[in-house]
Amino acid sequence: MPDGYWDPLPTARHLLVENPHLDQFGGLWRERNWRNVPGPFYGADTDTMEMGRLDAPFHIAYDDDGREFVYRQPTDPVQTFDLLSGCFFGHGGFAMDGDDHWTVPGVREWWHGRGRVREWAVTASDHLARASGEYRKHYQDSAQGLRDYIAYLDGGLEKYLRGYLFWLAERRPPRRGEARPELGPPRHRTPPAPAAPVVGDPLLAGYFVAVPEALTGLGLPLERLTTACDCLIDRLPDDGCWFDTPQEALAACATIQVPAEARLYALLIPAEHAAGFVADIRASVVDEPVLLAHLDRPADAGPAPEPAADGHEIGWEVLGYDDGALHSWLCNDLHQDAVRDLGVTTDDRGLLPSREPAERLAAWANARDDTKPVTWFPATLIEWDTPIESHFVPIVPEPPVPTPVPWWERLFL
Repeated sequence: MPDGYWDPLPTARHLLVENPHLDQFGGLWRERNWRNVPGPFYGADTDTMEMGRLDAPFHIAYDDDGREFVYRQPTDPVQTFDLLSGCFFGHGGFAMDGDDHWTVPGVREWWHGRGRVREWAVTASDHLARASGEYRKHYQDSAQGLRDYIAYLDGGLEKYLRGYLFWLAERRPPRRGEARPELGPPRHRTPPAPAAPVVGDPLLAGYFVAVPEALTGLGLPLERLTTACDCLIDRLPDDGCWFDTPQEALAACATIQVPAEARLYALLIPAEHAAGFVADIRASVVDEPVLLAHLDRPADAGPAPEPAADGHEIGWEVLGYDDGALHSWLCNDLHQDAVRDLGVTTDDRGLLPSREPAERLAAWANARDDTKPVTWFPATLIEWDTPIESHFVPIVPEPPVPTPVPWWERLFL
């Protein structure tokens, strides 16, 4: 990368003339994947066959849906040819007109918000690395691509983008000894005070109705086990039912027989753990529209919905999603080990007292290799004390009408 920036487009155009079959660039800027690094090449609405890394593992990675994006721009002719070959499999979803859209402020804004893509890449790579089965090698390669992206975010990307800023402003590479723009604010400004570490507020995942149950298994007695896990307590009207609003949940239960102990609950997940949960949902063949609508919201969708009023937090648990169902650390026989290794305690509902032990327990569970192949995450439950109203009226069969007895038979009764 001479003097900080090398323009790949003249080489790319020459290669496309010599190899016209590689000209598969029809992506639109408005559809670009937010994970692309700034530069002339980017992935937009690519296919989901995940084949781009066969030719361009140094440049292409895959998102949660299998769509391809550019995590490293080419800096020499060989890399440019590799990227063109990898983009061929995007079936028209890549583009090479980024220079027409990126601006100096736009690149700086992307750089300042890079923590979002780094957080996503860390969670997604950890999930992919634990995959097993027939396509394990493919998942391992996908995870490696994201690890390479993380390393590039932490290493060489800053130098590249400073050269790219100069290119956008001057349309030429910087000469030897010529200063390149900073990615941060101008040096004469007073730097802001260090911010406190950001801890994501819990996001509303959805509502459900459940009946707490007494349980003596799992290594501990529980008087009224309460969980979002699908396999430990009864959900109403059916297991696995999620609702977008309390009104929808209550309406679904209004015409069925509801036990007096049934209550309305909301599940909330810390923002920084939502990406791992969403990745597991999308990797499953079972659709969860309510959970995805709440946790996988577009960046421009506005504020996340807040839980309904009058509920109260009852505790924290650790969950993981596998094949269309939520599982708890309790149903994975982790309680005794967690007590021994972490010293955690639970109440009579099987819930942890606060977020801190739930965070530690989730990290501990993710480091093990003897649980379900899921991304374990902390979650908190909100409960509404009001009993669930039901208009269910049991059908009582009418008593049989007695058959008349003839008068001559009654003489012998």
